[in-house]
Amino acid sequence: MSPNTDTAVPAAPNEPDVSSAPDAPDAGDWLVDAALAPLAGGSLAPLYAGAAAGELTLPFCAACGLALELEQRACDGCGATDIRWRPVERAGTVHAATLVHRREPGLVRVTEPYPVLDVELTSGHRLIMTTLTATALAPAIGRPVAIGFRVVGGVTVPAAALDPAAALSNSAALSNSELSEPSEPSDAATPDSPRATGTAPAPVPSETEVSQ
Repeated sequence: MSPNTDTAVPAAPNEPDVSSAPDAPDAGDWLVDAALAPLAGGSLAPLYAGAAAGELTLPFCAACGLALELEQRACDGCGATDIRWRPVERAGTVHAATLVHRREPGLVRVTEPYPVLDVELTSGHRLIMTTLTATALAPAIGRPVAIGFRVVGGVTVPAAALDPAAALSNSAALSNSELSEPSEPSDAATPDSPRATGTAPAPVPSETEVSQ
């Protein structure tokens, strides 16, 4: 009989059963999927970089100091084209409010109505945004708000905090955490793309009910 040349075969490493593994905890934005993240670079890079640091950074005319719209190229007051971005007070009031009734499974996460606000800031700017946390009610026009920040696909965007204390704790959480790298967004317009009146971290209204 020939000598036994069999050798022990090491056991295969245990591999996870992906078919039954639970999904990773969902730590995304309350309103939209990460696929709708805005482009973090380009002309609005100062806005998003400032937001990631917990600051609301907006454009001004370098010549006369007039508050400018986000993608404005020339000052309405003096005609200058030199633009400077700087942090502003994160406070304002609701100039207008729209309650959106729109469902887009896979993109818009909520099934209840959600608000889109036109916020007039103390700096003289006006921005379009949604709220910091989910709510099915549109705040009253003239209501004071503080500006906090949402994170959509790794990109930080402004949001209106109806509770000023919530905005402060939100900023502290941003400054103490490391944000993941932004996902590669599409060049197409997204619900968090900037609008002419500011930035809109909320889907564009479709069937809407305007708050009086």
